[in-house]
Amino acid sequence: MRLLKNLSALAILVCVCDARPTSSVVFEKIESSPAGWVLDKAAKVDKDETFITLKIHLVNQGLDKFHKLAMDIATPGHPQYGNHLDHETILAMTAPKEESVDLVKEWLGREISNAKVDVMGDYFTVEGTVSAVENLLKTKYNSYVNEETKAKTLRTLEYSLPSVLLGHVDMVQPTTYFGVKQFRSTISEHHAIADEADDFHVEAAQAVTGCTGTRITPTCLANLYNFANAKNETTGLLGVAGFLEEYAIKSDFTTFLNSYAYFNNKAKTFTCTGVNGGTCPTSPAGIEANLDVQYAGSISSSVPMTYYSTAGRGQWVGSGTNTNEPYLEFLNYLIALPAASLPNTLSISYGDDETTVPLSYATNACNLFSQLGARGVSILISSGDSGVGSTCKVNGKTSFTTAFPAGCPWVTTVGGTTGNSPESAWSSGGGGFSEVFGRPDYQNATVNKWLTTDTTHSAVTNYFNSSGRAYPDISAQATNFVIIASGSAQSVSGTSCSAPTTAGIFQLLNSARIASGKKGLGFLNPWLYNTASSGFTDIKSGKISGCSGVISGAGFSAVAGWDPATGLGTPNYEALLTFATSTA
Repeated sequence: MRLLKNLSALAILVCVCDARPTSSVVFEKIESSPAGWVLDKAAKVDKDETFITLKIHLVNQGLDKFHKLAMDIATPGHPQYGNHLDHETILAMTAPKEESVDLVKEWLGREISNAKVDVMGDYFTVEGTVSAVENLLKTKYNSYVNEETKAKTLRTLEYSLPSVLLGHVDMVQPTTYFGVKQFRSTISEHHAIADEADDFHVEAAQAVTGCTGTRITPTCLANLYNFANAKNETTGLLGVAGFLEEYAIKSDFTTFLNSYAYFNNKAKTFTCTGVNGGTCPTSPAGIEANLDVQYAGSISSSVPMTYYSTAGRGQWVGSGTNTNEPYLEFLNYLIALPAASLPNTLSISYGDDETTVPLSYATNACNLFSQLGARGVSILISSGDSGVGSTCKVNGKTSFTTAFPAGCPWVTTVGGTTGNSPESAWSSGGGGFSEVFGRPDYQNATVNKWLTTDTTHSAVTNYFNSSGRAYPDISAQATNFVIIASGSAQSVSGTSCSAPTTAGIFQLLNSARIASGKKGLGFLNPWLYNTASSGFTDIKSGKISGCSGVISGAGFSAVAGWDPATGLGTPNYEALLTFATSTA
């Protein structure tokens, strides 16, 4: 994986302020807070009583060698295919220099001796007061408030490190990264379950059994994506990521299965595991969380499922702890699990605009995804719900904007479709080309074919980075999903629907492989773009849009073959099962 020279607006800016070895340098700087976050001038923060937990990441050695091995492990036909790694092997391959560890220990011991400091692998964790951290990083933290959610967070727009640490440290957070958001566009139609059921009886004739056009249920998806005859699997583990205090409610899951389950798995439940201090209350119901577990869980038949309730969004209330942003905590937690406890498949419906994510953070998180894939986890991530962008500005230039982690080459990104006779691209589904990550080899031939043969994008060529990692990889339904929340039926739309849907399907594939004595599929993309590329229904109509009032005609059309609106298309389970069980 290579990094492009054309970096995001929040790329690391390093400027040497003094040539002496003990001088400080501005290590990272952003010009302003991300869109939607404004300075909270009325906030009062007791910086001597409020605590911050810093993650300081040391520069890894051997990443190129590790990434090559990780790609070999994921490539059918390669001698290493399926030889997933344990955590200790990955740590040994990518361990930082001992000099890096020693230099950071010396710096912390000198500058913040009263803080709690732990080191594990390639991370130092430092818990100290805001005042102490400000002194350590030669910076000032301010309170910012999100205009939409009203969440408050302590962040800085720049910080410094001793010049001697250049080349040894490549990320310190929470500093300039303001956090993660949900990929979910609409919630509507709050009905009682009985009313919802009545609505189904008066719908128009169904083009696909169980699909009414205005209500999507597991029965519809089973027939649409050809898993109606799938075996009721019991082997393996499916994981669902939860952030932002989104809680999955077991009673709602039971009600959903009783009302809408396709498989005979109405007795199924799930395990909730707290990460980074996350909790598992019985209320309130999280719309996102319930959507994710209800569809991933119902589609994956009787396979066990874990919901990972991860705390931390950098939010503070008065005095107390300013908790760390959750992605790093969550990914490091998963990677360190023993093989028997790892999920085979992971669904994530959260992300953010790529331009709001500092390069150091995006790179480290993407590297963690590569490690998770090498451990044998298939990662399905929503592509976003803003089409090709809203603000459509990158580094002051008019351009399509992209999503993170959708643009990471080490995940499988899922776009959105709508309708079923036939399916077409959902206009708000995310798609495009990363401005940060270069195009990986596994999609070169496919994307180059689109670039050279498609005529629909000629008018917008100047607005996207054609050499970047292209997404989505695949797609699935994204509109009008019926869920249960607080006991009642609701309708939800967004690529937050697409990710758990495909995660459930790929868990069926992983479980079938494991039950037959094979390894799980792990990182999917090299398999998808080659061996399994014909296991999808090509979507040839519709268009993703965006950039309203900024770029005329913005978007990408769904055409024959791969495209940045719907990727390779929507899954055909029976075809994919043949490929999955025949791949060594």
